Amino acid sequence: MSGGPRVAVVGAGVAGLAAARVLHAAPGADVVVLEASRRVGGLVESERLPEGFLLEHGADCFMTTKPAGLAAVRALGLDAEIVCGQGARRTYVARGDALVPIPPILGPLGPAAAWAFLRSPLLPLRGKLRAACEPFVPPRRGDADESIADFAVRRFGRALTEAVLDPLLGGVYGADTRRLSMAACLPRLRALEQAHGSIVRGMRQAMRARRRRARVGEPVLPPVATLRRGMGSLPDAAARGLGVELGAEVRAIAPAGRGFRLTTAKGVVECDGLVLATPAWVLPPLLEAFAPDLAADLASVAHKRLDVVTLAWRRGEVPHPLDGTGFVRAVGDPRPTAACTWASEKWPERAPAGAVLVRSVLTAPELDDEDLVAAARADLAALLGVTAAPALMRVRRIARATPIYAVGHPVLVGRIAERTAALGPVALAGNAYEGVGIPDCIASGETAARSVLAALALRGPVPADAAGDPSAAALAEPLIAAALGR
Repeated sequence: MSGGPRVAVVGAGVAGLAAARVLHAAPGADVVVLEASRRVGGLVESERLPEGFLLEHGADCFMTTKPAGLAAVRALGLDAEIVCGQGARRTYVARGDALVPIPPILGPLGPAAAWAFLRSPLLPLRGKLRAACEPFVPPRRGDADESIADFAVRRFGRALTEAVLDPLLGGVYGADTRRLSMAACLPRLRALEQAHGSIVRGMRQAMRARRRRARVGEPVLPPVATLRRGMGSLPDAAARGLGVELGAEVRAIAPAGRGFRLTTAKGVVECDGLVLATPAWVLPPLLEAFAPDLAADLASVAHKRLDVVTLAWRRGEVPHPLDGTGFVRAVGDPRPTAACTWASEKWPERAPAGAVLVRSVLTAPELDDEDLVAAARADLAALLGVTAAPALMRVRRIARATPIYAVGHPVLVGRIAERTAALGPVALAGNAYEGVGIPDCIASGETAARSVLAALALRGPVPADAAGDPSAAALAEPLIAAALGR
């Protein structure tokens, strides 16, 4: 207890913990962190099994090119835990009973890459020629939002969009790309078009810059990395020393004088400032009595369901070479498995020697757990040739997991920010606003904390120099991080 203004942080996911750490470092602030569940981390959860498997029930990596994530890892002393991917970084598309590799599209245009692209059966020759014309397509000027599908068709043509980008990006963001906002989901690709007039030219320039820095000995991390003990070690480290109140579900929020009164499962908490870092769908019932317009805006953010089946086999029981990171389902393919990550091939130390660990995301909410596992196994039998009984089975189901950024989302977020600011020293944080990845959530929490401190006339800590890798920042969004790793 500092005796200064009290700030309550509701939610101890990645965003809430980031906010709490900024608040704790501010002289004069008294901070209480309330978490409804019995653990910290929110959607980020790792599980280490005695047999040697490391399971990720949420995000399995973070983007090093977004500065907030890497800065947080370093500030928490987890530098030595950073792990880069292993093996081939190839992603497949599942069509019928075949896995077809996605050819190089945005990488260096060497003879091998060009030949692989020309030989790919994913799209016809006409579609390949249209995609190759991307550097000559004039950019679209202005700030008006458009769907990912409209952007991709405009830049690369319909054939490549439907054969590659729709399954890849639709699988990552959990919605039809015709619905998803380009400005909200892929702002850096949009910026590349504006800055370079071409996505391909911008990406290749970024790659050349990375190679130049590597040649002069500058450390250059890959755009995507993970942590040796799992991504759950990040919130675990962030929570140390914060005194998080677990099992303290907030059941009501009401204005009280110049502050707020929170009714929780463990009693009443009075506070002067408030950071709301819960999922957006949790907030409308808590706010509708005194902020109905804000509650309605938050209720309009749709969320995707997440049904995940994790399975393991002995390596000899899986005929496929597993020479990549996994696969996504082709558009129009009826199979229930939307995407599958070959975790043991993607990251080191995810499975004991001689074992294979895979994680399948399915779109079959009508199935019970047993049938969901059976559906995942049937798809893997058809695509990987594995018919043996798995040595490990885990099911995780979340009815409302990550948000869907529909076209117009930035305008909605701006309106939400204005209505939140009108409530006084209150700020929102989390994955529903300006990015769903771990670095985005960290940045969201830190920004929210500083906003509340400013409203209370307290000075927060000066942000550390978290300069990332701006020349390579765009590399992470289209195909590298998007390839089943978000």
